[in-house]
Amino acid sequence: MSYPRRQQFRRLVRFAETAIVAAGLALGAFATAMDGAWFFAFVLSGAAVMAVGMACRWLSLAHRSRIGARSEDAVQRELDVLRAEGWRLRHSLTWRGPGDIDSVAVAPTGIAIAIETKTRRYDDRHVIRIGEQAVWLHRRRRRWARNGSLGVLCLVQARGVERVERDVLVVSIDRLAHVLRHAAQISLD
Repeated sequence: MSYPRRQQFRRLVRFAETAIVAAGLALGAFATAMDGAWFFAFVLSGAAVMAVGMACRWLSLAHRSRIGARSEDAVQRELDVLRAEGWRLRHSLTWRGPGDIDSVAVAPTGIAIAIETKTRRYDDRHVIRIGEQAVWLHRRRRRWARNGSLGVLCLVQARGVERVERDVLVVSIDRLAHVLRHAAQISLD
């Protein structure tokens, strides 16, 4: 299971817990109001409103994680075409830094490619992190990266993107398999 999918489930659990608390506070406010303790009912109502706001926030974060998980699923499907050509694929690989390495494609030529998936936007932090992941992969997974490693940032909701930023290939999903094949061959020269 991918990191964003696990994150989505954790956030949905937090949403459910917070929604239950909000419902309990609302019921408590109603019962307190029925007893005529208006001040305490007001305080409990305010707490219930705050809990509803927190629950909505957790639900929104779960939705964002779901989008990320779907993007990673799309990249995994795109990478599956390489498996028939002798590539080895790993997904959601733990490394020393934050998060995980979304996907690793190991070419038959001995080049390991760390792939970071982004739905539509990225910034310098993401490019730097995938570069660090590629270096880590080469140092810590020598068996996979016997001829070197590369970092690739894949944009799922873009088309026709193919460029290099800070020694990291930035590509759209429609160019991913082609660019990986090409990069694995060039790296041996």
